[in-house]
Amino acid sequence: FLGTKFASVGLTEGRETLRGGGSFTEKTSSQDKFFFPSAGGSHAPAPAKAKAAAGSETRKSLGGIKDTMKRLDGTPAYKRMGAWHNTLKGEEMVSELELYSDEENGSVAGVYRIGCSLCGHSGIVHGGIIAMGFDDLFGTCYFRNRSRVNHEELGPGFTANLDVNYRKPMPCGKGKVVFNARIDRVEGRKVYLSGFATSENGQIKYADSTALFIAARKPKRGS
Repeated sequence: FLGTKFASVGLTEGRETLRGGGSFTEKTSSQDKFFFPSAGGSHAPAPAKAKAAAGSETRKSLGGIKDTMKRLDGTPAYKRMGAWHNTLKGEEMVSELELYSDEENGSVAGVYRIGCSLCGHSGIVHGGIIAMGFDDLFGTCYFRNRSRVNHEELGPGFTANLDVNYRKPMPCGKGKVVFNARIDRVEGRKVYLSGFATSENGQIKYADSTALFIAARKPKRGS
């Protein structure tokens, strides 16, 4: 239901594929060690720390937020005029927005309350809204990791492909939902990301998603 030349959202049965035959989750061991150092290069999340780092504000009551994540102060300036943090922000839409970041591996999380003005079926958040939530958080994840992936000399990143697997209906207006996103691997200007969305306690998985971002080349001076 959502597709352009540059982005697509598809319903699949658990397959994570990239056009052209590659897999979104294939990574070399060196890339694994770079993005998940504390896990010894393993794709599995690092064990939770017994105590959060001093000075960090965490939400241990939310199952989708790891102890190693620190809450960001307010909405980043580059997000304040965007669709998710501005146009859709408000009662019965997207409210109580909170962003978290794990400085160790670059993963990010967004905590939101999604109201019933954004439904498809009655009482169920529209799939396009869920897709936008993933896309927005993937953009946050990429932006915060540009130096980590050596993209500081490139232009902004754009979504080239977005795939969403809808696992369970996401109810509107009933507690908060937690979106998570991380970078899986980088190939030149291509950045492959993955994420998932859960209930506030982390026990219900509503959807998971993969994306391909491509960083634009900076125009040459004088051109």
